[in-house]
Amino acid sequence: MIAIFNNKKAGLIVVIIIILAAGTWGGYTIIHTHTPVRIGVLLPVTGDVELKEPLEWAKDTINQQGGIGGRPIELVYKDTYSSNTTQLAMELLSDDSIRIVIGPPTSDDVYTLAPAFIRKQKLLISPLATSGEIIRAFGGKGYFWRTAQGDVAQAKVIVAILRQNGAKRVALLAENSMYGNTFYEWTGFFATESGIDLTYVRQFEPGSDSLAVDVADALSTNPDYIIAASGPTDAAMIKRVIDRSGKPTKLFLTDAAATPVLINSLGPDAEGLEGSSPTSDPSSGFTAAYQAKFGHAPTDYAAPTYDALLLAAYTSARQDSSLFESPADSIRHVVAGNGTYESWNSQGPHNAIVAIQSGQSPAITGASGPLDFDPVFEVDPLLTSYSHWIIKDGTYHTVEVLNSAKVGTSTEAGKPIALSKASSSLMESFPSGGAYVPSVNRMDFQAIIVGPSQGWDNYRHESDALAVYTLLRRNGVPDDHIILMLYDDIPYVRENPHQGNVHNLPQGANLRSGAELDYYGRNVTPDTFMKVLTGNKTTETPLVLSSNSSTDIFVYIAGHGSPGSIVFPSPGPWFSAGEFTNITNTMYQEGKYRQMVFFVDTCFGESIAENTTAKGLLYFTGANSVEPSFGAVYDPDIKQWLSDEFTEDVLNAVQADPKITFRDLYTTTYERVTGSHVKMLNIQNFGDLNVPVLKFLSP
Repeated sequence: MIAIFNNKKAGLIVVIIIILAAGTWGGYTIIHTHTPVRIGVLLPVTGDVELKEPLEWAKDTINQQGGIGGRPIELVYKDTYSSNTTQLAMELLSDDSIRIVIGPPTSDDVYTLAPAFIRKQKLLISPLATSGEIIRAFGGKGYFWRTAQGDVAQAKVIVAILRQNGAKRVALLAENSMYGNTFYEWTGFFATESGIDLTYVRQFEPGSDSLAVDVADALSTNPDYIIAASGPTDAAMIKRVIDRSGKPTKLFLTDAAATPVLINSLGPDAEGLEGSSPTSDPSSGFTAAYQAKFGHAPTDYAAPTYDALLLAAYTSARQDSSLFESPADSIRHVVAGNGTYESWNSQGPHNAIVAIQSGQSPAITGASGPLDFDPVFEVDPLLTSYSHWIIKDGTYHTVEVLNSAKVGTSTEAGKPIALSKASSSLMESFPSGGAYVPSVNRMDFQAIIVGPSQGWDNYRHESDALAVYTLLRRNGVPDDHIILMLYDDIPYVRENPHQGNVHNLPQGANLRSGAELDYYGRNVTPDTFMKVLTGNKTTETPLVLSSNSSTDIFVYIAGHGSPGSIVFPSPGPWFSAGEFTNITNTMYQEGKYRQMVFFVDTCFGESIAENTTAKGLLYFTGANSVEPSFGAVYDPDIKQWLSDEFTEDVLNAVQADPKITFRDLYTTTYERVTGSHVKMLNIQNFGDLNVPVLKFLSP
């Protein structure tokens, strides 16, 4: 009787729930169908950049055809041109009627705001933020997307254009900003892939008085072209310096310079200047349609801005038909559509919305091209069209339009350009055996680990150094055989929300706990490092290597690099390639080691050891002489990169395969690292590369 009663009671409860749900749904439906679809706009909608036209055009196109299931789109504008972007973003975050925001305008804004939007499960769709590293930081999170590829794609297109123009030697001047950083970080990679010699790389402060000196230094390397990633004012100065020099070097500009300011500033001297800018897909007809509607040509980002609203509308349609689905999963479903192809204009958006609301998955396209995204990392569309323009008769004229997915080399089909990997054809071919054989048996192992960077933004360098220190300790190396040199400010800076903590995985173990530092702060200098390495004990350097011809030495350095130098804390000097060569040669001649291995994770890492010839020495680094290195793991909670990619891949490889050899470690990391070419130098003088790495890194 009890069981029967319970069954009847349970059935009654289910019926009541269904009736209540039906009533609730009916009420919801009545209210819902009369409520506008509110989409936030966090962009500059006044000022020099015209973004409101394409947004209003896309909105009107959809609303005139019935909106989203009868609901009109309402754009809630927050003008970042006239107010603080972060404050405006907080207003949108607190408005529960808005689940999708088009914006923010800059890459710096993305790093500031995306973590909060991820926590609140609200979508950001930006047509403007194009930093290459955004995909590394927020890829796969589901809540940040953009309708124009990062500037990595533009760097690739520029190199392809210059190669097509017959350039053999190019120089790069990039402003020191989030915008300029991407060109600074990627031009060397694509130049290497294309067989172009990058003769000079320099970042400069926008508006700096020293820019003319930088241009002169670049010209002294006799490049065919100087690529300038800058605004129009600095671009005009660079052009004037080139003209005064009388050299045949040409100037090629990025999209930031392509404004009327450039032509107005240079006047007739602007004639013949070349550059690139993102543009609409020429097959879409967007440019002609825009011209016909508004009486003028669209700006560079009009097509991606139009597409941002399309993507927001399609995602809203999916949300209406899948009430309990997260916005992240809804937009994933939308961009994965492979059904009937729907265009960006006319009846296309309406057809796509109707299909999505009925549970179908149409293939969608935008004014800037197909809205196809990588299914793993998301964030970036897989292609963007770029205009190769030239200034003629005082106006910008398009010479050709290039598809970012179809130019240059190295990019795997269907993969984000911002995660390009080095071509296998450029991998080193190692001899089967080393020519050098140590004359004595190994009797000792000692190590030096150096993290010379300071400041919160350099978190990853201290984290990397501590991660390698932890690896050695776990591999049985006693602490008195490791000299740890770490600036050590990260655990205690005010920006660190976890005081005393340094971790290399989000919410990971505290690597700083238990680490015994030997030199820290201002004592971490090139002079200290050289004395420690060579065993020169002084009052200032009481702890040094006590090595001899039977000692194997391991040196790890994580920090910033400049061509030919490793950066140490200012205002002191840097550690130069010449010092590296002199010291290692002297150490070999004086019998200070049996074999010595350097793992160096810095920008332009190869440039430190290009002249190395010391016997028994191996130098392993994550970037060649014209390439920066990249961060790998981003922690949105503390808004910092936790590791560098080369070091992360090295640690993952040796932990996954404790028997991995130096030869195989090179191959593995070369194939995994993105955006640079892993280098292993002086292999002909080292000896046996088939020794397991962890065997070498052991007591």
